[in-house]
Amino acid sequence: MELEVFRKLPLGGTDRRSIVQALAQDGLRVARELLAAQRAELRPRGAGLAKDTAVVILGGSNGLTRALAVQLLFGERAAVFGVHYDSEKMQIGGHHVAAIVEAAEAEGLTARFWNADATKPETVEEVVAALRGRYRAVHLVNGIAAGATKRYAEHGPTNVKDIDVAFDPILQVPDFSRPENIRRVGLVEVEVATDTDIERTNRFMGTSSLLWAEPLAAAGLVARGESVVAFCDYDFEPDDPVYAMGPLAGAKKLQRQTMQEIHDRFGARTVRLCYPAVATTALGAIPGGLLMYGLSAQILEERGQYQDVLELGAATAPIFAPGFQGSILRLDEAYQAALPEFHRRKDALSPTNLRDAFTKLYR
Repeated sequence: MELEVFRKLPLGGTDRRSIVQALAQDGLRVARELLAAQRAELRPRGAGLAKDTAVVILGGSNGLTRALAVQLLFGERAAVFGVHYDSEKMQIGGHHVAAIVEAAEAEGLTARFWNADATKPETVEEVVAALRGRYRAVHLVNGIAAGATKRYAEHGPTNVKDIDVAFDPILQVPDFSRPENIRRVGLVEVEVATDTDIERTNRFMGTSSLLWAEPLAAAGLVARGESVVAFCDYDFEPDDPVYAMGPLAGAKKLQRQTMQEIHDRFGARTVRLCYPAVATTALGAIPGGLLMYGLSAQILEERGQYQDVLELGAATAPIFAPGFQGSILRLDEAYQAALPEFHRRKDALSPTNLRDAFTKLYR
């Protein structure tokens, strides 16, 4: 069956004006309610963070890094400093941060966030100045997701299979909870990246950890053999037509090299955080990403192996424990094992069996 080509719209095509209105009216309430529900599920996961240390998260306002921030603050009672980059009117991240800071202050916990570009030297300087003299050692988790979801010129443009899914207008994540939200399956175009796209992706997702590690070390905040420097990684398939053939892959490879340099120069414990595809705002921007998440989540649910964003964030906390060994935390093993079945189902997916393919995700 020949599939239609459709345009992949931001946030599933949710109207910008309705986003602004919904966030202004209900953003903070929804963020507070979600945080309260998630805190009720938390338990300590053995991070073992010393009282005179802090964790800096590049991100922390949404997705996996928000889940990690919530676990570290309310599950591990750690000090968390975050740098996110959100539109106050158009994105939920600012409301998530407000809810987190409000709840942390009520419990006497330390949570401070900056809404700023984490790759600007002045942002780094301001955050390091707030940490210097207050903490003995600092850990860094880089979760910046700001890359070009395109292909290198040598591969040229292409079309990839994907699904059109409605997004929650406030939480701004793909909403698989109802069959009618999965609107169609078809092909979406993948464009060719410009030199500017590549440079920007490398700056945000390739070398940004070193941009922070150097001044933190200069301030005496990177403790050899103790401080953790980690980044959110994705072990993409080598033949993935989007991720493996464009700036996203290039930046991830560059980030892995950066981790080695940070380890060699400063003695930090560097860790790749390997996650599966998850239902986040960022995933929705990647051609093929919603299909990748939806079908893999269906398979993992069938196998009793699915973990949501909060569970993955909690499972990340043990990297800070003194006894943690290794340079990779694999939270994607079940996901990787499900990929052969994912491809079989992806090839068979059509408009006639579309909504039957995601029954385990409906609530």
